[in-house]
Amino acid sequence: MDLHKGYNTFSQSKGYQISTRDTIEVSVVFYGQKDYIFTFCTEKNLYPVHFMIYDTETGILIYDNKDDRYIESLGVGLDVTKNLTFKITTLASIHELSAKTDQSGCLGVLFQYKNYEN
Repeated sequence: MDLHKGYNTFSQSKGYQISTRDTIEVSVVFYGQKDYIFTFCTEKNLYPVHFMIYDTETGILIYDNKDDRYIESLGVGLDVTKNLTFKITTLASIHELSAKTDQSGCLGVLFQYKNYEN
């Protein structure tokens, strides 16, 4: 994962053990007046990573990376503090039709932030 210059690593970043077709849910409070970069990576044989971002309070889908060909990184700015839920799935079995068994590996979730410029 790339660490972007001028950004700090948010303490909610971590790694998870994941298998194909498993979904991990991560709820995080993000503070207002900050720019964030959300990055997801996994083992080569588990790509692509599908992530969806929901507003935790309302349950409304805010973003689905399927609409952007499963991009791995997303930058956003938040004016107000927001509790967001990420639903993350590895889709390797969908694209590797010959695979007969589930594969597992590590999923990295990196959240980076910096304060808004004055």
